[in-house]
Amino acid sequence: MRRTSLLALLMAGSSFAQPVAEPAHLWDNMYYIWLFISVVIYLAVFIPGAYFLIKYRYRKGVNEEAQHVKENPTLEVLWTIIPVIIVIYLATQSFAFYKTQRTAPANSFDIKVTAFMWGWQFQYPNGKQVIAFFNMFEDPDTKSYLPLDKIPDTAKAYIPAGVPIKVLLTSQDVIHSFYVQPAKVTEDAVPGRITHMWFKINQPGEYWVFCREYCGTKHSKMAAVLKVVPKEEFEKWYGQPIDSANKVSLNKNF
Repeated sequence: MRRTSLLALLMAGSSFAQPVAEPAHLWDNMYYIWLFISVVIYLAVFIPGAYFLIKYRYRKGVNEEAQHVKENPTLEVLWTIIPVIIVIYLATQSFAFYKTQRTAPANSFDIKVTAFMWGWQFQYPNGKQVIAFFNMFEDPDTKSYLPLDKIPDTAKAYIPAGVPIKVLLTSQDVIHSFYVQPAKVTEDAVPGRITHMWFKINQPGEYWVFCREYCGTKHSKMAAVLKVVPKEEFEKWYGQPIDSANKVSLNKNF
């Protein structure tokens, strides 16, 4: 009884806890729902199959002649209707999740991101920008990623915690893909086109962004860091004068 109550409390707590990032929780929900239904279907097929396999195994002199089995309308209706209901439910649920994760909330903060070989340019509405080149995050000796605390803040894109971020994406050379790791969302950056995505990170901290579309020699090092800070700290950073280092522009903006 005590264990059951504790489990119920833990489940209730995880259901109402604020996720680290959104819409990652939608993907998690979808994953667990599909996993649960898959396991139920697997057991519904496997258990009777194993039972019949044992019950009707070959034994000399027993059931050696096939028996005529008449139709069973009730059973046929059930194994037709139940799968249809499951498919309709999964399709409806998936479409609802898709609409939510594709439609940015009305109060989103817009950031333009231009991908290039091999880095990212973040442009803010007031003209402020952060450019993240691949060699800013690479240890020159080991060629591995630097720890987050070894990366200078000037190479990190500031965003406010708890505020939806709408990213307008494009690329100035080849196709890249902007992947926000904690939010579990990715979107292609395509030359000549503007694509979009949104995410929200609720907990302050530093989080990685990676390119998920193979784009050339340094693809594996094409990363950026999002520095998520409280709103007051973000407004202070956002209001600071734009220094000369941040005025560097790429060849093509949108």
